Amino acid sequence: MKILLRFLASLLFVAACWAAPMQDAVGYADAIAKINDAHAKQPGKSTEADLAKMLPASAKSALQRLLASKPTPDLGPALLRAGEAALDLDQMTDFEAIRKQLLAVAPDAAAKLGNAVSRSRFIVRGIGAFEAGWLENFADVFDGILAGYDEVFGFKEFSKIPGKKLRVRVHLEAAITAPPHFGPEFPWHSEIDFPVADGAKFSSPTEKGQMLFYGLCHELGHVIAMWGDLKTMEDKHAWAHYTGVVLVEHLAEKAGEKPWMATLRDVRWRSLKLERENAENKVPPSTATVGGVMSLLMALHDAVGPKTMGAAINRLDEQNRNRRVNHVRYYSFADFRKALEEVAPDKKAQIAKAFGK
Repeated sequence: MKILLRFLASLLFVAACWAAPMQDAVGYADAIAKINDAHAKQPGKSTEADLAKMLPASAKSALQRLLASKPTPDLGPALLRAGEAALDLDQMTDFEAIRKQLLAVAPDAAAKLGNAVSRSRFIVRGIGAFEAGWLENFADVFDGILAGYDEVFGFKEFSKIPGKKLRVRVHLEAAITAPPHFGPEFPWHSEIDFPVADGAKFSSPTEKGQMLFYGLCHELGHVIAMWGDLKTMEDKHAWAHYTGVVLVEHLAEKAGEKPWMATLRDVRWRSLKLERENAENKVPPSTATVGGVMSLLMALHDAVGPKTMGAAINRLDEQNRNRRVNHVRYYSFADFRKALEEVAPDKKAQIAKAFGK
């Protein structure tokens, strides 16, 4: 009987040792989730750096125990969970420590976690065998695009949760079978899913003609503003196309000599100039068709300018005149018009003409 009891005790001890890493990972991840949940409910003016200061000592201790854990079958999944949680709060020092440990004890899990680059306004996470410097170069491109949006439109808020950095999940595939897309489902931040097929350099268009640079500019348009609601899509998908071509054209003109622009040539096929020449857009402004919405947006672009259009979106945000679906901002063209008239009262006639009324 004593031998049996000792055997059972040893099994329980081993089971406890195996469970400990996941328990610590869950403790760390749950603490981060609690902080993010509270911030999503009441964002205020806190940044992710401010939120990081709220991470309790117990969560930090749990992570240190996890990093010091001896290899067990549970360690890889536990480290992976903690690594993803670290990215949810921009804890890059923690992320790097977790990734280093994963590479040593569970390379397959390390591949799932990937690598990441954090900048002042976003985090780029790379999944796949990217060459050294690839993610940093992509981050330079994204920094440039955000700066372009600042220069052209002056939007005050990008992320659906104020204070949270944008996320871009770049994943290396054998072939690109789906375009980049804004994923509205994430609870704490705005994330763009971005497939690529070349881990050596970021260039656009690809050999197969996929315009990834335009796609990144385009998806940011979705991040900034959705229209109507989940059922109607009032802009007929034209808003993001409009902002995308405006940004591609602007950056080709103003940042063409920047090193990060060297392999980006989308302006030959995507520009505001080409949209003006497109016969489908030579229709009266309206919200009835894609061409009508593009005609409306280009008319406003010419009548009041993109900075005023950005100021109108900012005003709608300041006054909470939008519909929130999982925190994503949805606007209506009726409210947009009123906001335009409020921020540019001297241009009411031009605005009315642009709207065709």
